[in-house]
Amino acid sequence: MPSRPLILLLALAVLLLTPASPAQAHDYWLEFDPLHVAPGGTVGVSLHVGEDFAAEAHKPMQRDRVVSFRHLRSAGDTDLLPAAVDGASPLARVPVEPGGHLFGLERNLARIEMRALKFNRYLKHEGLTAALDARKRAHERLRRGRERYTRHLKAFVQVGDAADGMSTRVLAHRIELVPTQDLATLRPGQRFAVTVHFEGAPLPGAMVEAFVRPPGGGPPRGQKATSDAQGRVEFTATEAGAWLVRTVHMRRCDGCTDADWESFWAGYSFAL
Repeated sequence: MPSRPLILLLALAVLLLTPASPAQAHDYWLEFDPLHVAPGGTVGVSLHVGEDFAAEAHKPMQRDRVVSFRHLRSAGDTDLLPAAVDGASPLARVPVEPGGHLFGLERNLARIEMRALKFNRYLKHEGLTAALDARKRAHERLRRGRERYTRHLKAFVQVGDAADGMSTRVLAHRIELVPTQDLATLRPGQRFAVTVHFEGAPLPGAMVEAFVRPPGGGPPRGQKATSDAQGRVEFTATEAGAWLVRTVHMRRCDGCTDADWESFWAGYSFAL
C-alpha cells in the first residue's frame, strides 16, 4: 500500500497536470417575453445572467442597483424606474404599439476580487490583452485582481412592420453598442455592423461577440470580431432567433482605493 507522503505527492501531481478551466465572467442581458409581440400587446422585460448567452438565472428588480431604466419609442422616452417594484420579475411589463421599442438599463458600481492566476485567465478569455500585458509589465501577474465594474444594457423589439430607426438610437451610456442599420430591416443571411462607443467616442481594439440562440433549441452559437479604428465590427445574421451582442472594456482604475482595474460591460439583445 502506498505511503501517505507518496499519496500526497501523486495528488499534487494530478492537480498540477490538470489544465485549469478558463475563468469566465457572468454576463447580464435583457430579454423579452414574448419574443415576438403583436401591436397592442404587452411585453415583459427580464434581466438574465449567464455565460455565452446561456441563461443560468433571472435577476429580479433591485432598485438600489439600477441607475437608469428607460423605454424609447417614436412617441417619446419613458423613465421606467419610478414605477419599478423591488423583487419584481420580470423587471417591468410594458404595453407596446407598432414600431420599434428600445429599452436601456444601467446598473451601478460593483466590485470583485480574484486570485492572481484566475484573474489572468479571465483577462485572456475576455480578450482584455491590454490589461494582461500591463500586469506583466508591472510585474503584477502574481498579484490578486481587484476590479470594479458597471453594466450597460440595451434591448430592441420590433412590433409590426413599420421600421422607424429606433434600434440605432444612442442612449449616452458610458459604454454602448449601436447598430449602424435598423435591426427591424435585418434578415437572416445578411451582414450587420455595430459600433462600440466608450465615453462618447468610438472604441477601437475591443473584442465583441455576437451570440444567437436558435428558436428550435440547442446551445447558443457565437462569432467574434475586433473593433476597427472607428469602433466598428461586422457579423453575419446566420439565422433567426434571439441575439446578443456583447463586449467589455477595462482600464486602470487611477486614484481608486478599492480596486486596481475598472471594467465597463455592454450588451445589446434583439430578436431576428
